[in-house]
Amino acid sequence: MSNLSDLYTFGIAFIVLLLAVFWLLVFVDINRKKMEEEGKKAERRNELKTVAVLIPTLAEGEELRKTVSSVLDSDYPKSMFKVYIVLNKASPQYTREIAYSMRSRRVKVIEAPMNGKAAVMNYALKGFIEEELLLVLDADTLVAKDLMRRLVWPFKDRKVASVVSSVKVYKPRRIIEYLQKYEYLLSIMARKAMSVLGGLMVVHGAGSMFRVSALRKVGYFDQNNYTEDIEIGLRLLTSGYKVENAMKAFSYTIVPGTVRGLVKQRLRWFSGFFINIIKYRKKIERGKYGALGKVIIPISLISIFLGIVVVIGLVYYFVTLFIYMYTLAVNTNLYYTLTSSMQFSIFSLNTIYISLIVLTFIGLFSLFYSLRSVNGRLDALKDTAGILIYSIFYSFFLSFVWLASLVMLSVRRKGIGWGIPT
Repeated sequence: MSNLSDLYTFGIAFIVLLLAVFWLLVFVDINRKKMEEEGKKAERRNELKTVAVLIPTLAEGEELRKTVSSVLDSDYPKSMFKVYIVLNKASPQYTREIAYSMRSRRVKVIEAPMNGKAAVMNYALKGFIEEELLLVLDADTLVAKDLMRRLVWPFKDRKVASVVSSVKVYKPRRIIEYLQKYEYLLSIMARKAMSVLGGLMVVHGAGSMFRVSALRKVGYFDQNNYTEDIEIGLRLLTSGYKVENAMKAFSYTIVPGTVRGLVKQRLRWFSGFFINIIKYRKKIERGKYGALGKVIIPISLISIFLGIVVVIGLVYYFVTLFIYMYTLAVNTNLYYTLTSSMQFSIFSLNTIYISLIVLTFIGLFSLFYSLRSVNGRLDALKDTAGILIYSIFYSFFLSFVWLASLVMLSVRRKGIGWGIPT
């Protein structure tokens, strides 16, 4: 039955090869085309639009002050944007004190009488914001000086309802933060590729801009959704709007510095992904939305389940290895009984060799090419080590979290939220 092991091996290798080549070709195409919005700015005043910078808060401290300061330091005309800090009903006193200490003619503080990120954003939108565009920022996000100029330019197309920035990790210090640094850098290129294909569905809170009229037309943010950034992206796309990416519009976010914090964050993201795909599956299945239903979501699901299958294979391998070592120690024939009945080894020596060849010559090349496209230059030693650790360990860790999110959804039938939805 060793042929089953070979079939499993070649199946995994073939799918990985197809995915890597597909994304590599898309990335090459992106680099070959000099995307107009990346090389231009809306310099003339009549091309600029008024912007409301919305910062929903929960229990932030000094990072909120840094976020507001980075926005006020923007090179966007001062008279054309205003900052709105929205306090959650459950926000503690120290967060309120910091918010009110920054209040000025250009910084307004709004007290929302409810909890939940989407709910407080809707409260501000419905009662206070009159600007044409809305820039949503998490309270721990810093922005580049030219962020708003780069995000505003694509709105010249009336079908564009949202433009998403490129997020980088802010000053990583711990190993887990450095691993997320590579994850975020790679996601920049992937996000641009999805935008080019017409299927960018995650409109993240770390620097995404919306056309206010489009938000109002589709019914604002979903207050009962745990990942409103994915939900609003899918709703805009399935309502006939475009979601674009400004690849050189950079924002910087503080990432979880502990495994526990990272797992909690990703469980919310991943469970929210599944919840919203299920929510919009009927609209997506109709095939009216181009690459979203035909390319982006199928490839995303294939990649996720491929990782889960590999994780299950690893678990199987190490369990059988443990049984083998244990039975040798106690001098029994249990291992030989099991293997003689199963006659199936998922991770054989051939599997390891083939996986290494595929991942090394195709996968790693794709990673390096993507990082070089985003970062411009790489440190040969440091970045090579980082990419290898990311590929070998961090990607498997994320696959475990994807699996955990599926288990959690099947048990709880809901995800993990921000604040308390009302």
